[in-house]
Amino acid sequence: MKKIILCCLCFSFINSMTCQSTIQQADSLQREGQLVPALQVYSSIYTKNPSKELSYKIASSYALLWTKQMRDSAFKYLNKALYKNTELDPIFDPNFLSLIDDQRWLKIEENQLQKYEAINGPIKNKAFARELFRMIIKDQGFMYTGNLERRKYMRNGGQFSTTAIYPILAMEEQNHHENEVLLFKLIETYGWPTATSVTEYAAAGAALIINHTDYETRSKYFPLLEKAFREGEAQPLRYAKMRDRLLIEEGKKQIYGTQWKFENSNKIPQPIENPSFVDKRRAAIGLGPLHEYLKERFDIDWHVKQEN
Repeated sequence: MKKIILCCLCFSFINSMTCQSTIQQADSLQREGQLVPALQVYSSIYTKNPSKELSYKIASSYALLWTKQMRDSAFKYLNKALYKNTELDPIFDPNFLSLIDDQRWLKIEENQLQKYEAINGPIKNKAFARELFRMIIKDQGFMYTGNLERRKYMRNGGQFSTTAIYPILAMEEQNHHENEVLLFKLIETYGWPTATSVTEYAAAGAALIINHTDYETRSKYFPLLEKAFREGEAQPLRYAKMRDRLLIEEGKKQIYGTQWKFENSNKIPQPIENPSFVDKRRAAIGLGPLHEYLKERFDIDWHVKQEN
């Protein structure tokens, strides 16, 4: 009997490892822009071992394909994925840009907000939060396609692989403009969005959008973000990014190491003030070591001995 149980456990373990390896293969295909092959692999696994994780990946892939038929499938799998899911992340996931103008998205939003509030209490300014979640999606929504082309751009010696990137960049610019106009109106109406009033996730969206504007706009709104941060109402990373960006634009050195540039086709951090003390400054505002941040976010290897 023990041998049978052991064999069953071994088979289950091997099957699980094989399944995970195949999912990673599909993930790799999706990252490289091979959405249809990725979907075929995800679907083949889902048929044998359905899960919410796979449903979400399938929904995401369908949404990135943009056509009406694909959107229908995206909603089908997304609803399965979000059953009993109480997180807000899905309603600001940029991969779902193609879905947000569909009436079915309203139901997705409402369901997630209700489930979140049932556990965490009411969101004080839900209307503002809802707008911010959509703005995050619009701000980041073309990054999947854009980043694919940017990687090819670097590999191709400064040449995009397709002219299709140009209308995408134009649509990205239009989204940014629409976000700015709406956000400024909302700030005039409600004031700066805080974590307490709209959730930490939505509040981070305001800083994200303003950080993608221009120096004058960033300079105007940064004091509001800084005040919110000092009062514990804004994410430290959003504060650090805007602070560093303003310093670089003013011809100064950044202090938290969040800004980087290309040099000889390599990513490197922008100049840092007293780089040996950057981790100490980051820790003081609630951020982890810079070398970990740069490696995880941008695959930049950075090693400067830190002083206490």
